[in-house]
Amino acid sequence: MEESYPMGPQLLKEPVSFSELVDNGIEFEVDLAQHNGASNDVGLESDSDYEDAEDVDSEVLLSPWTRSFDELRELMNRIDEFMYKRVTREGHVDRDLVPDKARVSVRYSFYWEGMGAPFDSSMLRGTKFEFETGQKSVIMGLEAAVLTMRPYEQAEFIISYKMLFGELGCPPRIKPMADALLKVEVIDYSLIGDAEAIDGIAKEDRDKFCVVYPKAQDMHLHGKDCVRRGRYRDAASTFERAINSLNYCRLANDEEERRQTDLLITLNQNLMIVYNKLNKPQRACIMMKSLRRLTNNNPSCKALFLEGRALAALGEYDRAREAFLQAQAKQPENKEISDEIIRMNKRISQYKQASRELWSRAFAAKNKETAAPKTAAQQEKEANDKLFKEELEEVIKDFESSDEPSICFSRTCFSDAQFETVCNLAKDHNLKLTLSSVHGDALTLSKVEVK
Repeated sequence: MEESYPMGPQLLKEPVSFSELVDNGIEFEVDLAQHNGASNDVGLESDSDYEDAEDVDSEVLLSPWTRSFDELRELMNRIDEFMYKRVTREGHVDRDLVPDKARVSVRYSFYWEGMGAPFDSSMLRGTKFEFETGQKSVIMGLEAAVLTMRPYEQAEFIISYKMLFGELGCPPRIKPMADALLKVEVIDYSLIGDAEAIDGIAKEDRDKFCVVYPKAQDMHLHGKDCVRRGRYRDAASTFERAINSLNYCRLANDEEERRQTDLLITLNQNLMIVYNKLNKPQRACIMMKSLRRLTNNNPSCKALFLEGRALAALGEYDRAREAFLQAQAKQPENKEISDEIIRMNKRISQYKQASRELWSRAFAAKNKETAAPKTAAQQEKEANDKLFKEELEEVIKDFESSDEPSICFSRTCFSDAQFETVCNLAKDHNLKLTLSSVHGDALTLSKVEVK
């Protein structure tokens, strides 16, 4: 079972009319990015090796500097006329600076000059803070500071009021014309790509691999970002469009074919993840067919594992177990695969046991029905039917030996069962039974003339 997280209010990206809501209903996807601990257990590649810190104590929230900002500026490096910086913990040197188009996670605190407590802090709220760079979604000073940092880095900045809250501020909490000290940590960032990248390609260039390939990569990044935020429908749509655009390309050489194949394998595999998340196992299995074609029937361990989960969701337990066994052959030490095989063996055993019990109950009911003693009413009815048949057969035999050409009966004298007996006996004795067209209840039994 997946862990749940407290959900705060969220704004809709697009307005919804009341008529739409009442007439057809509206589907929503919750953006999980703002919630601490959002899961990334779907198997997509992760660049982060940073674990969330323990709860922050009060000492961490204290200002690192309570004397004048002029003194602190002397200890800092000047970034530009609006910002000074001092690094307090180096970031990962093998990672690039936060780029202009990324989703970045930070912890921060803002302090006024000479104040020991922050006037704004993400740590006071007990969460990390996420935003997209290049979207002007946060104050200019915070984004500008973060763009100078690497993942894992901690730094302090003196930022001019011109990049914060301007000349007016918002008293009493936000002072007018006040510079601020920013203490910030970059937890990590991920490239967010562009869902509309393909739309920007000119129509005459949409079959050119050199043009389409980087755009498909951009869409792949956007799809991964959607998965991290729990927006699986958007991710599926983005991955599908990227696949379609790549398949439409003309390839100039073997190198382009190799690059196309590698990206298509990644996209199809990620689509399997998303379809399993959306409870669409049939589509996940269709993606596996594409992967088998792209890999010459040698899919990766991850793809086999995802296929096993999709088949299990479809109730195809034997085939699911076979997929998990193939995945285990590629990674014998993988505990998650071993656990799935054990779980699948248990399901298969339970299914077989349930089938045996079902057939046992069915046969028991049939035997009980066959062996059940007849009631007195049933016995009496059978005796009466037998007696009627014997008496009627005597009448027919007497009629056959007589010179009478026919005899008449009233239909109302017989029940449906008795009338059926009359018809059967007439057929057995080669007699003709007719119903009068004038009197609907008049039956005539006559001898068949031999010509």
